[in-house]
Amino acid sequence: MDRMKAPFEVPSRIARKQIKASTTYLTRLFIPPPLMDPIRRVKFDMFPFLRVCDDGHVERLLGTTVVLPSLDPATGVSSKDVVINPSTGLSARLYLPPTNPSSQQKLLPLLVYYHGGAFCIESAASPTYHHYLNSIASEASIAIVSVEYRRAPEHLLPIAYDDSLEALIWAVKGHAEPWLRDHVDPARVFLAGDSAGANICHNIAMRSGGGGVRIEGVVLVHPYFWGSTETTEALSEEERAKREGVWRFVCPTSKGVDDPRVNPLAEGALSLAGLGSERVLVCEAEKDFLRGRGRTYYEGLKRSGWKGTAEFVETEGEGHVFHLFNPGCESAKVLMKRLVSFFNNDK
Repeated sequence: MDRMKAPFEVPSRIARKQIKASTTYLTRLFIPPPLMDPIRRVKFDMFPFLRVCDDGHVERLLGTTVVLPSLDPATGVSSKDVVINPSTGLSARLYLPPTNPSSQQKLLPLLVYYHGGAFCIESAASPTYHHYLNSIASEASIAIVSVEYRRAPEHLLPIAYDDSLEALIWAVKGHAEPWLRDHVDPARVFLAGDSAGANICHNIAMRSGGGGVRIEGVVLVHPYFWGSTETTEALSEEERAKREGVWRFVCPTSKGVDDPRVNPLAEGALSLAGLGSERVLVCEAEKDFLRGRGRTYYEGLKRSGWKGTAEFVETEGEGHVFHLFNPGCESAKVLMKRLVSFFNNDK
């Protein structure tokens, strides 16, 4: 977990070449700030997420704070960090709600969670996600694997997708981890994520039905989807270029914003009828800059011939991932109840 403890990372020679390729487009959109030191010069400024220097050095501006796993006194949820693949550094933070070993308590459902952050900031050890997932584990009585996938620009897409699928298969089919082996029902698996994490959820569910894993439900919270077609308000050319630039930055080899991985309804995309989940919940926020993308996805899923059950909910008066920034507000409490109901399959 050394990578999560350090706010600054120095990528390998190969990663530096990848970063150079991914920044070609964005250098025309962002004005580099002044010289940082006599050696490094900022190549471009992807405010408010990160800066990349001309030598490949990455300085993250958000999402660098981490907290250790622990026994949470407020919820009784325990957490620990595990390494999934030592050769790549793929890891996860596990959450286990209180259990009574002497009882005949039934096995817990499993939630595999993918954090947001534009594929390039935040982590599974972020206090934002740590505290929120403690709450979900407690209120839904669900075990959680929060995936620490490798981030751009050191590791460009599709690496995050590959890591995320590997973590899902490990969580369900690997039996070495006692928390999962002893407490989880492998027949009750959910995927969830916010923003870029929700994008990952969709892409994992589309990959051969989740790598052969039976997925009971997928929750997409304020999903990061985009495309060349407007969904709600019209954007200026400059604003659209900035937003599209994020995708081109993390996936410079893609076909652009109509790549099926970011625009699931693009021409030539695989039919959503192949989504490997039995239920889907799509959540939007009224003031989210991504508003409309989730509803379009939901409507496209229902039209596709997919055999599952889809639900849609929009939170009025709130912005992008408001529930993470202000988890104590009334809207966040309502959303939490909706997620818990989905995981518990309340009728």
